[in-house]
Amino acid sequence: MFIKILSVLALTLATFTPCLAQQAMEFNGQPLLARPLDIRDQTYFYEDTSGDTLSFSEVKKRRFVPLPKAFMQLKTARHPLIVNWLRFRIRNTSIGDTLTLVFACNTHVFTQMYSDDQSGGKPFSFEQTTTDSLGIRLKVPPGKTNTYYIRVVEFIHYLLPLSAVLHTPFTYLRNYQQNSADIAYLFLVMCMALGCLLFMGIYAAYQLLLTRDIAMAFYTAYVFSAFYIWLIITDQRFSLEIFDPLKWNYNIPLSSGIVFFYALFIAYMLNIKQSFPRRWKVLQCLLCIILLETALEIYETSTGGFIFRSNAYYLYVQNLPNLLTNLYLIWLLIVSKGVLKRFLLSGMICLFVFLIVFTNLTYYIYIVTDSAKLRMFANFPPLMGMMGVVTESVCFAFALAYRAKLIQDEKNQLQVSYARSLNEELEKRTLEMEEQNNLLEAQRTRQLETAFEKKIAETEMTALRAQMNPHFIFNCLNSIKLYTLENDSQTASDYLTTFSRLIRLVLENSRSERITLENELETLRLYIELEVMRFKEKVSYHIVIADGIDAPYVEVPPLLLQPYVENAIWHGLMHKEFGGIVHIGISQPDEHLLHIEITDNGVGREKAAEYKSKSIIRHKSFGLKMTGERIQVINELYDIKTEVRLLDLVDDRGVPAGTRVIIDIPI
Repeated sequence: MFIKILSVLALTLATFTPCLAQQAMEFNGQPLLARPLDIRDQTYFYEDTSGDTLSFSEVKKRRFVPLPKAFMQLKTARHPLIVNWLRFRIRNTSIGDTLTLVFACNTHVFTQMYSDDQSGGKPFSFEQTTTDSLGIRLKVPPGKTNTYYIRVVEFIHYLLPLSAVLHTPFTYLRNYQQNSADIAYLFLVMCMALGCLLFMGIYAAYQLLLTRDIAMAFYTAYVFSAFYIWLIITDQRFSLEIFDPLKWNYNIPLSSGIVFFYALFIAYMLNIKQSFPRRWKVLQCLLCIILLETALEIYETSTGGFIFRSNAYYLYVQNLPNLLTNLYLIWLLIVSKGVLKRFLLSGMICLFVFLIVFTNLTYYIYIVTDSAKLRMFANFPPLMGMMGVVTESVCFAFALAYRAKLIQDEKNQLQVSYARSLNEELEKRTLEMEEQNNLLEAQRTRQLETAFEKKIAETEMTALRAQMNPHFIFNCLNSIKLYTLENDSQTASDYLTTFSRLIRLVLENSRSERITLENELETLRLYIELEVMRFKEKVSYHIVIADGIDAPYVEVPPLLLQPYVENAIWHGLMHKEFGGIVHIGISQPDEHLLHIEITDNGVGREKAAEYKSKSIIRHKSFGLKMTGERIQVINELYDIKTEVRLLDLVDDRGVPAGTRVIIDIPI
């Protein structure tokens, strides 16, 4: 039992010895300080390397050591969540004056204060939280001694060294004003950069609404992502309290969105997907990794913690995909041959120059300069990244503008080409219309000429038929006169009867342009019978119609066959001592052709011409002449091709044996 009591006492002494060993700073009421009081020598320090897994009660038991004089600005930690504790004690020896002070420990993500009234036995309590460079107000009642614990929280690495300074309200206000004056230029520059990003984002969004361009969509997302991220950083740096400071850690949500969207923007501008499918697949893999990291960032922000316990991931691995993507895009830009690559490559090079060269240069500026205003710039490395993004976005805007110019030039060329082709087509159509008008005019003239020629042909046909009828009458009257002179009244009467029937048919047929084959053959038969009667049975004839010919419906020109039969009788058979035979054969080789053959066994054309030349009164064959003219007019009038061929027949010894007339009439 005694041993247990000794153990408890030893533990209690071990717990309170650090507190008792740390001397309290004494103030007799409110001091009048001309400048801030550096209490680094009276401040103890404890670094929580557990990854913020210790409770406050456990932290109090830890051994605090004096705050180092030079605390490294960028100190690598094993855990992404870095927690440092500061402890100091203040005693107010005044009887009636309350001590009011302001504690500042430099700029950090956020700080929390825990205080304890030792004399009153009040337990430790969480009193207030602040961010960045805002001070923590301390109040010590008269005759009291308070112990303060300051929890300083950082993410990934230390941004600034730890310090411990006490201000009176007056010195704090004066220091705050001086700090505000020193930081005003930094604030102005960051506001200008944010204004540039906001203006370019709004302009790009408006252009996107007008053009619906995919490249403009990626650029708009890239600019607004950059504006959103740097607005959060600006809010943290200047304690604007636009966002809740406790919800944002160093991994700002969508910070990888900048790389993601401008990678897609560059890929679309270079047309990598269609031009280089394999390179596009590599870029897709990198972008998928970036999307995964973005999802992790959003999850960590929403939960307020870190997924990975090791700080090595956040220091070395987390930004590796972004770095590889940037290097891969630079390589693609270098090997590409597009006209836009100089703008895109300039933007990415500017970003790397600001991030690597200028960021490292700020550390040297911070060491060598004595200007507080320059120290504000040098002491805020994210500014270089922000300027790099602004410069890059401007270069990308130039690329979009030049691309729009190329598109407009192409449209202008297409428009000029279209206008030229339209003019050529218009000239061509005009020429075609003129040719068409000329053709139509020629066709109209031709139609008028054809109609006129048709009228003339019809008139000629009428005239020819008018000439044919007197010729028939003349021949037949001569025959009747012959029988009358011979006092053969019966034959004259029969002849006159046949003649009257023939005249009636001729008169009826002469009024028509075409008659049936039946009427034409009836007229021809009456004519041949008259000739047989005239020449005392010296002439005989045969009319043969092939089977299948519908004589009552097939139409032919009137009096077309009679002149050839007449010529066969008068010039072929009459010169023979015993006369001869006329054979008329009619056939239809096809549906639209009528084939007629008029064959006689007379003396032939050569012998007939010889007899004709010896004749004192030379008979002019008006029938054949008019028939030839009629056939020519019929062909022109009805646009057909009626053919007439004459063949001289000979016997086995080569002696002329007659004539054959072949007539082909289209029907």
